[in-house]
Amino acid sequence: MIRRHFIFAFVFISFQVVAQQYPWWTQYRSNQTLFNPAFCGTKRVVDARINYRNQWLGYEDAPKTYALSLNARLAKGRVGIGGFAFKDDIGPFRNLYTALTAAYHLKFPDSELSLGVQGNYMQYKFVGTKVTLRNQQDKAVNQYVTDKTGNYDFSFGVLYYNDRFHIGIGANNVSTSKLEFYKKDSLKKGFYTNASHYCFSAGFNWSDNPDFLFENSLLAVYVPGFNASIDYTIRMHMKKSLIAGFSFRLNDAIALQLGYTIKDMVQICYSYDIVTSPLRKYQKGSHEITIAFSSNMGTDKRKRGFNNRFLKQRYQYMIN
Repeated sequence: MIRRHFIFAFVFISFQVVAQQYPWWTQYRSNQTLFNPAFCGTKRVVDARINYRNQWLGYEDAPKTYALSLNARLAKGRVGIGGFAFKDDIGPFRNLYTALTAAYHLKFPDSELSLGVQGNYMQYKFVGTKVTLRNQQDKAVNQYVTDKTGNYDFSFGVLYYNDRFHIGIGANNVSTSKLEFYKKDSLKKGFYTNASHYCFSAGFNWSDNPDFLFENSLLAVYVPGFNASIDYTIRMHMKKSLIAGFSFRLNDAIALQLGYTIKDMVQICYSYDIVTSPLRKYQKGSHEITIAFSSNMGTDKRKRGFNNRFLKQRYQYMIN
């Protein structure tokens, strides 16, 4: 399966695209609200993240993805609200996703169950000049025409977690909405159908020394009609500051990760993908950077409130 990037064919009467359409992140643990809205509000009172991924270096117009998310934990920890936006540039497509997210957290003595919903708006832009035609003289094709379209969709998810483990299931593009290009031109009219994406994630953290902790996590994404994408990541957190580890993506790539936490509020993490599929001969890997800001601003640290239940929920890891 080609990682989230479209297999598409143009027939200038109609065209349709179905494949894994959501971005794939090596550092998926840093921003899992993109996969499962139930993660909204599971961090501190205020949590903001920026992600950038530059994939398959060496290819012209190779995929580039930019993401910004913000969520908050309110009502004594019972409610999470937030949203995100990400921009996906892939060949002739310039896609923009925006979403509003809400989650309700049911508290148990040593864990929580989160139920999340999300409303999405997708805007897709097709740039005709980015397409290379075999017959440049075909009068039926005007490759200098650019068009854009949009539509709505929604997602939902469930997450059971504490500061030592998590298990969650999310569903995206649930209504499989359709986008229509060139609505007023019957010669070029085309349709783009969003496929449903089902995401399963699980993680467990182990340590017998408070200065060294091993984070294990698994993410599987299934799109009907394609093989599931499976990613396993293990990382070591050293003295709550330095992070080092690697990921293995089945039949696709391995990735090296390195990060650092600054003053218990800001975290910067970098990863580099080494492609192991046959595509490795034609590209130079993928780069990814994440910057996270997470804070319990405005709360009294001396009180054992909701924000102190799982003290290590600050970033993408959950530790004991």
